[in-house]
Amino acid sequence: MVKDVRKIKTERDIQQALLTLLTQKTVRQITVADICQTSLTSRSTFYAHYIDKYDLLENMVAVHTTMFAQQVHVRFMQMIDGQIDELVQGLLADMADKRPAIQILFTIHEDHADLQANFRSLLLKEWQRFIAPYGNAMQVPADLMATMGTNVQMTVLEWTLAHGDVSNAAVADAIDTIRKAVLLQIQPATN
Repeated sequence: MVKDVRKIKTERDIQQALLTLLTQKTVRQITVADICQTSLTSRSTFYAHYIDKYDLLENMVAVHTTMFAQQVHVRFMQMIDGQIDELVQGLLADMADKRPAIQILFTIHEDHADLQANFRSLLLKEWQRFIAPYGNAMQVPADLMATMGTNVQMTVLEWTLAHGDVSNAAVADAIDTIRKAVLLQIQPATN
């Protein structure tokens, strides 16, 4: 079923209003009235789309989490394979016009709406799957290496969000050096 264009525009306006307000206030300080005033919608229109401001926030986080989940394995393998430029360009393409929203949502840490934690969790699961076959042969605890690998990838993701399309050989080399150090602990015989 195709969504009504008016409904899409209204939801977009309400979501954009919340993002704008999140740059000025905390989630707890924002009211539905603030969102309605900023989005130029009525309270009844807001409540036709969302239960409350937390439902709106959770919906936005879920959409971005789903988007990232669809690409996480590809981006993970680019990191493993040392394709740093492709990784950064791929992240930029994945995020495209969503970058400002993701940056704002990364600053929000609510119980059921924490985009940064969701991204971290998805990456950690990838690292755990990758490490599992090597677990018994590793000298270092697998959970430590999975966490370190996740932290490296989250740093690359957050750096890409903050800096955008910056091709920098020194940055790529630094990321690759750290990547190799992590992989050396996981696969000592092959690196």
